[in-house]
Amino acid sequence: MLALMAAGCAAVSNVEPLSVPLAYKATPDSDALLVSLSCPYLAHVQVLDKRSDPLLGVRFLESKPLKADVTASSDPVAWAQGGVESYLGQSHIKTGNVGPTLVLELESLKTSENIYHRSGYEARITVATSLQSPMGKSCWHAALQSDAGNYGYVGSIEDYQEVLNRALDKISAQILGSADFSAALCHCAD
Repeated sequence: MLALMAAGCAAVSNVEPLSVPLAYKATPDSDALLVSLSCPYLAHVQVLDKRSDPLLGVRFLESKPLKADVTASSDPVAWAQGGVESYLGQSHIKTGNVGPTLVLELESLKTSENIYHRSGYEARITVATSLQSPMGKSCWHAALQSDAGNYGYVGSIEDYQEVLNRALDKISAQILGSADFSAALCHCAD
């Protein structure tokens, strides 16, 4: 029994590549903003993948110069679009056939896992956002970035998903928290 406990606390001595399925689920500590907008409608959310590097991130050992790549085993665009739409829905923003389109250009989606006995997880998302009228006119734009962190077991898919979802929720909160976005939402009909 004592040998098993000691083995559970031993430092990791190698690092392997990892593929993470992206799956959105609202994180418990990032409650959706309950906003009261006079024009709570979007035609839809559109996400474009503009990343120059498709790798999701890197895993590395804290005590040794060993690294391995982290890739996404599912579509980052579908994950980001579903996550933003879910967050907006929780915030009483309706998507359908009426209103402008919220466009997010995914410029960077990166993770890092610092491995020792356990792992420290970090995620950073950078997007260029815009609100476009049905005729294609840009009514609002912003460059946004969010960071999130987590701590857990080595190579935990759940911890990767949680840190990425937390960072995505922060992007959504920045959009809804922008007074300029709220104003543009009502005036972006043409």
